[in-house]
Amino acid sequence: MERNTRTMTIITAGLILITAGFIIGMVTLPHIGFFNNKARALGYDSPSATNNFGLLYEVRDLLEDNFVEEIGKDTQQEMVYGAIRGMLRGLDDEYTRFMDPKAYKNMSIETKGKFGGVGILIGIRRNQLTVISPLEDTPAIKAGLKAGDIIIKIDGASTEDMALDDAVARIRGDVGQQVVLTIWRRGIDAAGKDVTIIREEIQLKSVSKSKVRDDGIAYIELNGFSRTTADDLAQNLIDFKKKGAKALILDLRFNPGGLLDSAVDVSNLFLNEGPIVHREGRNKDNRTYYAQRGKRVWDKPMVVLVNEFSASASEIVSGALQDHGVATVIGETTFGKGLVQTVYPLTDNSAVLITTDKYLTAKRRDINKKGITPDIVIKAGDVDAHEASGEDASMAPDKVGKFPVGKPTKGDGAIIFNGLPRADVAFFEFKGRKFVEVDDISKMFDVAMDYDKSTNTLDIEQRAEDLKENENDPQLDKAVEFLLDKIKK
Repeated sequence: MERNTRTMTIITAGLILITAGFIIGMVTLPHIGFFNNKARALGYDSPSATNNFGLLYEVRDLLEDNFVEEIGKDTQQEMVYGAIRGMLRGLDDEYTRFMDPKAYKNMSIETKGKFGGVGILIGIRRNQLTVISPLEDTPAIKAGLKAGDIIIKIDGASTEDMALDDAVARIRGDVGQQVVLTIWRRGIDAAGKDVTIIREEIQLKSVSKSKVRDDGIAYIELNGFSRTTADDLAQNLIDFKKKGAKALILDLRFNPGGLLDSAVDVSNLFLNEGPIVHREGRNKDNRTYYAQRGKRVWDKPMVVLVNEFSASASEIVSGALQDHGVATVIGETTFGKGLVQTVYPLTDNSAVLITTDKYLTAKRRDINKKGITPDIVIKAGDVDAHEASGEDASMAPDKVGKFPVGKPTKGDGAIIFNGLPRADVAFFEFKGRKFVEVDDISKMFDVAMDYDKSTNTLDIEQRAEDLKENENDPQLDKAVEFLLDKIKK
């Protein structure tokens, strides 16, 4: 088989889009004896040679000669893959990892159109497999999944210590087939709640929401950074200008990153000159990506919205626009992933992702494990976070995987709403009947309630969702307020 020597540079926070399922043919690895022969030819036939890598071959020979059963080809392949994974794990770098052929083929899913899946972004956060964001109009949304949900099992298999690529492969599947995710959210038993989701065909779009508001502020939300993101965004920006937009909100919240070149191209839509990002390698193999004149599309006031799930490519864009002073960054400190991975395909269509570089912002800020600090810090408010603080800190401890959790402090029992537990809602029992407070009903159904004392009536009104504009999005509200003030000036 001819070796594919092409590499691809990606800059994600270890986040993969779960939208697809592939069926691929069988692959055959060279017999493991090939590696033994090569090792001996290179002088690796003793445990002391070459930093003890010879031990791998010594153990392999012992297994071949002494294991109770004959080791078949499939087992040999798993042994090789396991050895590679273990070798990479020894580097203590969560971003350097191995992908088997199926995982490697699925990695570039964002460039391939429609696929079978459930429609969520997942990632490893605080050593837990976590839902970063469900995509609009997908099975995940219909099932009630939310950002911050911890996936503790996939079809009954524990996700503790499960590789991200393995989780991706398990969640994907054929359209019409089901997958059972065991979800944990504060406020329910530590065992979690099983959520059955039927996979559907999902169309992945870089631009998930786009609109010009009545007040002249344009809003656009990006899900990730793929090969088509910059072109899609540029067309939307041109349309905004034709519609008379006076300012722009670029929403990068829950955006896990993607391709480095895409981040550079997106930044160039707002910059006419100067550096966008600096890339520095181990052997001083440094490179600076500059904005190209003539590619700038937007030059009006703008805000970039970010949060703790905005990572990597999102941080390059927000950092570049912040450093050049062309945008005001509003929200929460970003993820803090300032490392670059390069994908190296292997001979059997598997691949390794190796952290090869770090990146610095336009002003050479190192944001790795620090993140981008917004110009205006606004907390998201009442969200499904899984940190124990405030009242939660005094709760009786329990565990989900490695993570301590607790029980609700008010009411007689927890509530599962649309198949998932609510951390902030409990029911009360009185004379054999069960009740939920009116304010809690408001939270559950996202409705506005106004009590008129003079008439003793309760006015209930469903909130119209307009680009996340409701009482639960103070970050967007602040962005609108800030830009309206800019426009007036």
